[in-house]
Amino acid sequence: MRNAFATAITELGDEYPELVMLAGDIGNRLFDRFKEKYPERFYNCGVAEANMTGVAAGLAASGLKPITYTITPFNTTRCFEQIRVDVCYPDLPVIVVGTGAGLSYASLGATHHSMEDIAILRTLPN
Repeated sequence: MRNAFATAITELGDEYPELVMLAGDIGNRLFDRFKEKYPERFYNCGVAEANMTGVAAGLAASGLKPITYTITPFNTTRCFEQIRVDVCYPDLPVIVVGTGAGLSYASLGATHHSMEDIAILRTLPN
């Protein structure tokens, strides 16, 4: 699934020059093709997911189409306030993509579990 996502994003990059990828310190090898084709459109934001969401909102406000990508609980529950205030209230076109939903990363501990992400995000406007 991850490989198919990376391939699709790379293909969409041709069609949408405003598409930019922001990763939360994962997927670096996964997006190698995207980075080779569009080096100026890939940002590794490190382990700073809330900041990544704010950056994505700023890029969207300037006319770009950002996609954030990291482990699901870090991209949803950890960033809930930034998604609500920075993305949803101004109704900006930011796409939030999480990997490893549910108990996919169960062996890494409770911080990596994501059982409530969809329920929480459904409370947000726009």
